[in-house]
Amino acid sequence: MNQVERPLKPSLERLARAVEKWVAGGDPGGLSRWLARELDQDGVPIRLSPGDWPDALELLASARSSGGWPPGCGEAIDAMVTSALRFSGPDGRVVLSGGEAWGWSSSGWRDWYRGTAIGRVLGWWSGGKGRNEGVVPPPLPTWSADRRALAILRPNWLPEGDLLAVDHVQAARVCRLELVGGGRTWLAGDWEAGAIGGAGPSTSTRPRLLRRIHTAAADLVEWSHRDGPARVTRSVLLLRGRAMAVIAVMVEGGGASMKIETPSDLTTALIRGTRALGLATRPRRGSAQAIPMALPCRDYETDRGTIRGREGSIELTATAGGRRNWLPLLVSWDAERNRKPPEWRILTISEKSKRLGADRAFAVRISWGPEETFVIYRSLGPPARRTFLGHQTTASFLFAAFNQDGDLTPILSVD
Repeated sequence: MNQVERPLKPSLERLARAVEKWVAGGDPGGLSRWLARELDQDGVPIRLSPGDWPDALELLASARSSGGWPPGCGEAIDAMVTSALRFSGPDGRVVLSGGEAWGWSSSGWRDWYRGTAIGRVLGWWSGGKGRNEGVVPPPLPTWSADRRALAILRPNWLPEGDLLAVDHVQAARVCRLELVGGGRTWLAGDWEAGAIGGAGPSTSTRPRLLRRIHTAAADLVEWSHRDGPARVTRSVLLLRGRAMAVIAVMVEGGGASMKIETPSDLTTALIRGTRALGLATRPRRGSAQAIPMALPCRDYETDRGTIRGREGSIELTATAGGRRNWLPLLVSWDAERNRKPPEWRILTISEKSKRLGADRAFAVRISWGPEETFVIYRSLGPPARRTFLGHQTTASFLFAAFNQDGDLTPILSVD
């Protein structure tokens, strides 16, 4: 078991002792108290990061294999298993952990949960048709915390599906991020963001959740923290069924920068004539595009910022000037769409018939040929009635489809 291979964290040590008391002496008190103390109302561990969850589940599996879980503990354990399932891939690997896959099937989980919602998902992942899993609906895959910067955005449980996960619970410039599209991992590891030349982790504050929105079309989570004198707001947006996501950072008090780690089997290269990066897996099993929408599309000299694809990471900066800078990175993994190079243009925004400064609001139009065009708008301060492309909005955030007649169809609009 993992607890033999490496030292356990204090919370896991307490769980190991509680399990031992139950297995050896039938004392359920320690395990009952651990579950009440260490899990939130949704069954998500409070002090353990997702990378530690497999260790906890293996300890619980040893308790179950040795005679079942204690009376009164089953509901809390079910909730924790559901949480771990949401943050797991079909191969058993927990996202955000950087670890190896572990076996949902090897420890008997599917047998224990046969006929339940959890068992239905495990049946799908194991290649079965779920005939013996009953007719219970599966648990909802998307989840986000109401007080913490921890979220898993995924529209379904398909093995080749999409997901975007973040874990930023420490006071630091760095959090963990993972983006899977079409069953392939495009971004995975540390996501560092802050002001250019920021003060660093020692002066960063604990992240505070600003909003979490889940609709049938999109999922959006935003949170902020202090980075020295600057305030940093991070956003993650997953567009359901459109093979697109947006990872963004806004900095109040300086230029914006971010660095996102990529998997070791990924290569990056500039798409000819643009500032977009083409992402490809080795051996070639798919491709994606990473588009720095705050920078000019064409690859001429500019002082507005930079994008660099390095081995193991993507690095961006934005220095449009003014008090606030927004740095959004759009990732597209639709194979048909990505046959074409992206075209994007930063739009002029007006308020009360006057042109608005770049540090007040941002809008961009991005397209892959005339058939597929989108508009993204973000107010960088308090929202107000503003106009771009002849369209008026009072939203603070807008992602919309733009047709050839010049009409906008909102996909996600946030007041």
